[in-house]
Amino acid sequence: MGSSGMAGIIGTIAGLCTVTSFMPQLIKAWRLNDTEAISKKMYIVTVTGFSLWIAYGLLIDSLPILIFNAISLVLSGAILVLKLRNRRRGLDEAK
Repeated sequence: MGSSGMAGIIGTIAGLCTVTSFMPQLIKAWRLNDTEAISKKMYIVTVTGFSLWIAYGLLIDSLPILIFNAISLVLSGAILVLKLRNRRRGLDEAK
């Protein structure tokens, strides 16, 4: 296997790990309506970061960077939306 094949495998595994890391938080926030311990500022930075990774992926024409960061953006964005929604509803302390 060449170095580009190995890079593709490592990139895919890294992308899957990143995407999977958001699932437990999203499931918990969705099911329990509990987002009090979630940092709004951290998720704003995270969503911004994934948006920039998508722009970078477009600039260098990298499909794996685009795909995994787009999925991560959707998942982290959903968590941020739940956080903001719960804060508006008074389910979270104002943080």
